Amino acid sequence: MFDWVAVVFFWLPLGLFLYHWFIFPFLLWVMVKLSPRRRRKDGEHLNNHELPKVTIAIAAWNEELTIEAKLRNCLELDYPPDKIEILVGTDAVADRTNEIVERFARQDSRIRLIAVSERIGKSAVINLLAQAATGDIILFTDADVLLEPGVLQAGVRRFQEADVGVVSCNYRRRNKEGNPAESLWDKYENRLKDWEGMLGCTVGISGWAMFMRRVVFRPLPHDIINDDYVLGIFVFKQGYKSVYERSAIAWTKVEPPQIEFKRKARMNRGNAQQIFRYSDILLPKYGLVAWIFFSHKYLRWFTPFILLSILVTSAIKSAIPFFCILLLLQILIYLTTPLVPYIKGKLRKLMFAQYYVWLNLAFIVGYWQFFFGKRLKYNWLRTERRVD
Repeated sequence: MFDWVAVVFFWLPLGLFLYHWFIFPFLLWVMVKLSPRRRRKDGEHLNNHELPKVTIAIAAWNEELTIEAKLRNCLELDYPPDKIEILVGTDAVADRTNEIVERFARQDSRIRLIAVSERIGKSAVINLLAQAATGDIILFTDADVLLEPGVLQAGVRRFQEADVGVVSCNYRRRNKEGNPAESLWDKYENRLKDWEGMLGCTVGISGWAMFMRRVVFRPLPHDIINDDYVLGIFVFKQGYKSVYERSAIAWTKVEPPQIEFKRKARMNRGNAQQIFRYSDILLPKYGLVAWIFFSHKYLRWFTPFILLSILVTSAIKSAIPFFCILLLLQILIYLTTPLVPYIKGKLRKLMFAQYYVWLNLAFIVGYWQFFFGKRLKYNWLRTERRVD
């Protein structure tokens, strides 16, 4: 007898789960091997006369703990000084951020502060930075992210390809406080971005550090939460490609699991917003881009519901030994997931499955915040900063 409940609510979701994590990456790898698209070799530099002017755009809100280190880092980048400008846009800050930036600006004319006295939100500040930029290429980067000295050389050389509109950087963690699963997650994501970039379709763009042609920038709606994702969408809709540069390295900090949880929830609040506003990117006319968005992003955003369907169906079918064993394993993982923030040392290596559930719980919180939470007039929700 055909068991439609098991097929629809267990085998189909399980198939989507396996497709997202294993089959899709394999298909990407095969396409890369068959693709004629070429990439420049790592370490290749352009001559100084070939280098475009770059605007480093930093949107900041109450970043007195990080902005000084960020500006020093930008001034030390390996790039012709006369081809760099550094713009810092602030949004009605209530700390010493403006004071610190102004002090640097008095010492170096390449640094300029764009201060807004009344709250307008991060997306609006990004729009102001792009409007004020004079560089051919804009590097949007967060205030707490440190850049490798060669990041500008590595990023801008990819724009030698006329159809490239955005270049995503390779981000790495600066400390080891997080769960080892984060490292595995990063390696997996960066490999996907690399393969997608070889096809011109890197969809996992991170606002920690991303290059964009100034001419392809389009103003963001002021209520956008995930500005980096939406900027990428705008690039694709103009017919440009998005690539990943593994040698353009940006360093970010691993925060404690509780703070990372809040960050993931905030991101998925933005993902929910994007599902309702920009799902037209899945239309057949976008071809390869649509397929990669669905396989890489959309299936991940719906993973909490996939896992829930597998769990409930396992419980319903628990009279069958296969489903009973699977149900017990799931219950064990879910019951031990709250331990993720508290497990230290080598024991963290045993928490890969629990960390994955932890992330999906954050996704559920993000959905809840989007549908039932308070509507914020200014979407500038950032990770709390710590002093090391």
